[in-house]
Amino acid sequence: MEALNAGFKDFIILKSGQRIYPEEIEAFYRKAAPIKDICVFTVSGMGGVKKSKVLWAVIQPDLAQFREFAEVNLRLVLKEKFDNASPSLPSYKRIKGFTVTLEDLPHIRFGKLKRYVIKNMYESRVVAGTKGSLPVSGELLEDDAILIGSEIGIKTLECLKELCGIRRPIILEDSLELDLGIDSLGRVELASGLELAFSADIKDEVVSRAFSVKDLILGVTDALSGAKGISLDDQALSSGPDYWKKSLQVPPKEEHLGALELGNGFFARLFRFTITAIFSLIMRLFFSIKVEGQENVPKEGACILYPNHTSFLDGPAIAASLPHRRGFQIFYFIFIPYFFRPFIKSRLLRNIVKMERFIPFDFSTHFLESLRSCYYVLDHGKNLCFFPEGIRSSTGVVGKFKSGFGILAKETGAKLVPVAIEGAHEAWGSAAKYPRRYPIRVRFGKPLLVKDLEKEGLTCGSRDCYDAICVAARKALVELKDKR
Repeated sequence: MEALNAGFKDFIILKSGQRIYPEEIEAFYRKAAPIKDICVFTVSGMGGVKKSKVLWAVIQPDLAQFREFAEVNLRLVLKEKFDNASPSLPSYKRIKGFTVTLEDLPHIRFGKLKRYVIKNMYESRVVAGTKGSLPVSGELLEDDAILIGSEIGIKTLECLKELCGIRRPIILEDSLELDLGIDSLGRVELASGLELAFSADIKDEVVSRAFSVKDLILGVTDALSGAKGISLDDQALSSGPDYWKKSLQVPPKEEHLGALELGNGFFARLFRFTITAIFSLIMRLFFSIKVEGQENVPKEGACILYPNHTSFLDGPAIAASLPHRRGFQIFYFIFIPYFFRPFIKSRLLRNIVKMERFIPFDFSTHFLESLRSCYYVLDHGKNLCFFPEGIRSSTGVVGKFKSGFGILAKETGAKLVPVAIEGAHEAWGSAAKYPRRYPIRVRFGKPLLVKDLEKEGLTCGSRDCYDAICVAARKALVELKDKR
């Protein structure tokens, strides 16, 4: 039976007979992630099985917290937080999935959720696999009608339709991520499209920090009030089939370029040697690390090492596994939003990041600049360690590769070296608070050529050359990981 509102039962009886108190589960997940409101209920009929019953949640994110960290990838962040927190719950209390909404959830007078109402609103959509906002009924408010009918609104919607390729009308309430499917790289392309449409310099932050279509139109309106025109060269850069190649060939901005340590100064070399020695000692003593295939790492020329990603130990394991000469030439592309940004102004931390050759990135802002930094170091003959899954896998299974990996590989032409890391997930998985002793093995595969991967991926039905590289490269990594 479902949980009812005030005056009725406030628990759920699962098919197994176990009793669930949804408010208890909601409180747990609210502490685990930036959530404004959450409603937990059961969904029946998943996968076409009528008698099935799974625990589901409708989530209203706390947008204020997301804005504080300049993060707009709502689903990605929530999933990572939930995956990390869920193992501390009994399996029957864990939600099996969630729907994100930007709208307020309905409550009764005393603050309790209208659980049945929310279930009726969303259950059929969940079973059908429908994502994104609920259909909006009623007429537009006067201000919204003026906004969407303005010249800026019309041009912005045209850019969105061209990028997304959707036929239905785009509404102000549509989420760029959830309804229109615009990811981090899509936002980069959208920003270029808007600059071309308005012939004006529109700051990346306008696009990177917009949650909804309404946010975007308002942001563009504000940006145009003081925007400068763009040159013909910039207009050419914003369009055409060679967009990504032209974009990546642009040198990084001074603040990003200054964070790249290309030389081998004495103090930087000493620092890297010391850190690598510490990592190597820890890996040998506590994790009995074994390394295979070191000879597969090219001795000359730029290459991209791409490992599977399940643990905080992955980076140190690779650093401890590489020959010293090659290890000193490698840069690491690292995800930064939660632990790095609050301290970005620290001079000490900036110097550590520079000497350790980290290229920090996030999925919301400055993503293009980070890719340009990667292109820059590869163009200068250095190596790059790139985790193509983007975030750590909570299951140990190799996840889908992000498009940025395929773009960088294609446009640089660098050799790709798959790196299979085994045991790191068991030693310190994404859900574990502390590491434990467990043997780790690092296996370097043979270098792969981008043109061969692209050809293989396209035969598998990939939508474009970048996706083809991602698909084929992932296949090669999975095969290396499963090799015994």
